[in-house]
Amino acid sequence: MRKIFVALALLALFSVPAAAQQQAGPVIMKGGLHSPVPNTTFAVPTDQTYKVSWDINVGSAKPGDPNVAFEVPPRFVNQAAVLGVPRANVQVAVVVHGTAGEELLAHDEYRARKGVDNPNIALLEEMSKAGVRIILCGQTAANKKMPRDKILPFVLVAPSAAFAHAVLHQQGFTVNPF
Repeated sequence: MRKIFVALALLALFSVPAAAQQQAGPVIMKGGLHSPVPNTTFAVPTDQTYKVSWDINVGSAKPGDPNVAFEVPPRFVNQAAVLGVPRANVQVAVVVHGTAGEELLAHDEYRARKGVDNPNIALLEEMSKAGVRIILCGQTAANKKMPRDKILPFVLVAPSAAFAHAVLHQQGFTVNPF
C-alpha cells in the first residue's frame, strides 16, 4: 500500500509547480489515498491557511471493517502536501459521534464489545501524529457508556458534537460536507 502512495505522490509531483514541490506528500501513509489530477483549472493557493473539520457520525458497516469516513481527512492533508501547501497552513479536525463513536475505543474495549480488534486505530494514531484533532462527542461517550480510560488516549472529548463544531467554527474552521 505504501508503494501506491509513493507512486501517486510522484505522479502528482509532475503537475505541481517546482516551487511547491518541496512539500510533496503524502503526510499520512496509512490512509488518504488520492488520485493525481493533471491540468487542473481551479487554483489552490499555497499561501493561505486551510482550517477544515469533518463530522463523522456513522460507524463502519460491520465490526472489523475500517470506517471509510476516516479516510477523507487524511486525503485532504495528503493532497495539500502534494499541492505544496505548507503543513503549518493545514489544520484539520474530526468530530466523531453517533454510531462512529465506538470506533474511538482502544482494542481491548472494542474487542469486548465487537469481538474483533479495532481496525481504525493505526490510521487514527497516524492522523493524530500528523496534527489532526480527533474529537469525540461527550454525549455519545455517555450514552454508549464509553469511560475515558477505554477511549484512545489522543482523542479529545467535548461536552457534545454541537459544542465541538461551535468552537471549531469560532476558530475559523469550515465543515467539509462530505
